[in-house]
Amino acid sequence: MFDTHFHLDPEDNPEEIYLAARAAGVNNMTLIGCDPESCDRALTTAQKFDNMYFSAGVHPLYVKDFKGNITDFDKYYQDSNNVAVGEIGLDFYYDKDKEIQNKQLEIFETFLEKSVELAKPAIIHSREAFPETLSCLKNTLQNKQDFILHCYTGDEKWVSEFIDAGGYISYSGIVTFKNAESLRKSLSKVPKDRILIETDSPYLAPVPMRGKRNQPAYVVHVRDKVADLLNMSPEDLSELTSQNAKNIFKLSSKK
Repeated sequence: MFDTHFHLDPEDNPEEIYLAARAAGVNNMTLIGCDPESCDRALTTAQKFDNMYFSAGVHPLYVKDFKGNITDFDKYYQDSNNVAVGEIGLDFYYDKDKEIQNKQLEIFETFLEKSVELAKPAIIHSREAFPETLSCLKNTLQNKQDFILHCYTGDEKWVSEFIDAGGYISYSGIVTFKNAESLRKSLSKVPKDRILIETDSPYLAPVPMRGKRNQPAYVVHVRDKVADLLNMSPEDLSELTSQNAKNIFKLSSKK
C-alpha cells in the first residue's frame, strides 16, 4: 500500500510509526509539510527511512502566519525525496475574513505556479472552497500539470470537475464514516487510474479505529473500504493505488 498523505507532530516517534506501517503492508508513504517548520522535519525524516517521501508547502490555515517567501521552499524541492508541492489550497471553513481568504488565494496561486515550473504535482486542501479552488487550478495549471485533491469530501458532481482539471482523487478514512454516503458514491465517477488512498494521520482515523490517533498503518482500512465499494480485491486495490501514486509522484522509474 501507499499512504499518499500523512503528518507527524514534533512529539511523534517517526521510527515507531514507520515500522508499524511497514508491518501493516504500507511500503510507501508521503510525509506532508505544511509550513517551514514541518517542512524541515519532513525533509530530515524522509532521509532516514526507505520509501518515505515528502512534500513542502504552506497549508491555507497557516497562511495568515506565513511571513516568508515562496523561494524559501526551493531547498525542499531540490531534495531527491521531495515529490510534491503542498499541502496548499483554500480553507474558507475556518477563515471567514475576506482579507485572509485573499491572502490564501494569492499564496495558493503562487505555489501552483511553482508546481508547473517544477513539473511536480500540487497536493490540494479544499474546504468550503470548491468553486474557488477549481477556478485557481484551471487558471493557473491550465491542464499542464496534474494535481492531487487530498482527503476528498465532495460528491459525484465535483469529483468529475476536478478530474477534468487534471486531478487525482485521494480518499481518506472519511470514506468509512457512516454519514459519508455521497462521498462513497463519488468513487464510481473516478477513473481507476486516478484513485489514491491516504490516512491524513494523525487525524480522521477510519472505522474501526475511530477515537484513536490515526497513523499510516491504518490506511489498510481505507484500502479495504474502497476495494469493497469498487468490487475489487484488497490486493488489486493496493496494487492499483500504489501504481497511481508512483505515476503522479514520478516514482515508477526510480523504485
